[in-house]
Amino acid sequence: MNQSLPLVSIITPSFNQASFIKQTIDSILMQDYPHIEHIVVDGGSKDGTVAILQQYSHLGERFRYVSEPDRGQSHAINKGLKMARGEIIGWLNSDDTYFPGAVTKAVTALLAHPDWGVVYGKGMHIDENNKMKYPYVWMEFDRKKLFHLNLICQPTAFLRKRAFESVGGVDEEHDWCMDYDLWNRISLHYPIGWVPEFLANSRLYAACKTIVNELEPGFSEILKTSVKHFGTVSNEWLYHYTTHHYHKGAHWFLSKLKHYHAFGKGPQLVTSNRYADRWAPQHLRLSIQIPPILPMQVLVMKGRSTMVELPLHFHVMVNGALVHNFTVTQPLFDVVIPLHSRGPSCEVSIICNRQTLLSQPDGSSRSVSYHALEILPLSAEEYAFYQEFTKGPAHIQNWVNNRKPTPLHY
Repeated sequence: MNQSLPLVSIITPSFNQASFIKQTIDSILMQDYPHIEHIVVDGGSKDGTVAILQQYSHLGERFRYVSEPDRGQSHAINKGLKMARGEIIGWLNSDDTYFPGAVTKAVTALLAHPDWGVVYGKGMHIDENNKMKYPYVWMEFDRKKLFHLNLICQPTAFLRKRAFESVGGVDEEHDWCMDYDLWNRISLHYPIGWVPEFLANSRLYAACKTIVNELEPGFSEILKTSVKHFGTVSNEWLYHYTTHHYHKGAHWFLSKLKHYHAFGKGPQLVTSNRYADRWAPQHLRLSIQIPPILPMQVLVMKGRSTMVELPLHFHVMVNGALVHNFTVTQPLFDVVIPLHSRGPSCEVSIICNRQTLLSQPDGSSRSVSYHALEILPLSAEEYAFYQEFTKGPAHIQNWVNNRKPTPLHY
């Protein structure tokens, strides 16, 4: 090994990737850079991965592996970071591969720019048969662009160990967009550089984690990361998910958006007497917390009535005063109840004219009227999202494209 060059530690988190991991390892061994150690952190694979790893044991300090249960990919990366002896870290997943010369190009760039904390290059998406699909979107780094998309193809990135460690490694609460969160955290403290050359292949196929988990936990993690770093979510992220997963419905999206405060910390349902299985008693009581800067516009309730005779007639009271009446004539219903309130809180009663006794496994019974499947107090922006979503895909796409989010900071 050439001891005058910095040691590069390549970390590969792995779990049941016997189909691809040999290609990953070989792409590292074929690098022309002379000072590399490869660390595979396997989560206790049972598919033959360990037998493949054992084939490389003769490489000594150039190749190390552990195989034991862990808490997932993020935990494995952090374990590898602690094991790493190099001052430069590569992170190559067990189904991705490097282009020839990738490590040399990355190290050369980092040596030429000692202030950079990370350097990345271009990435190519390939399928399970190594056929090229299309390039990863590539652009020069700008932290403002991170609000809109994850512009760094993760396997092309090489990090200074001190920068990686200074932000606490990978956030183990993330299992899908841990790289997106990492770039946001590192870029607050270190410049991030780029080389306009292909450095790695990122494998996309039906069973890969990127695709399987894109909706969940993917959407939740994107919202959490975006709000943590920017205070809101970009139109680009919102357009992608509402376009590709419109079938999940307005209530599903709004529940996520509200949970992570993607449109700000709007009105929240604090307590209710709805049963744990979502049955509603005849007199449904709701306690709602309302921030003054994002007052409540409406209460949206999605319900199902299968046990009592239709129609159902409802009276709605706020803080003891009657404010609204509505009637349900179909077993499945989605109602919008106008409840303008600036808070800081209000007590809502929704009283149904019908009820029935529901027998319990222990022989007791309880009085119920309908299933209150979703109960969402909405601010003006949340209600606008709901209105356009329920009109159809083209309407929500147009609304998202014309939305004007205001990031808190870059």
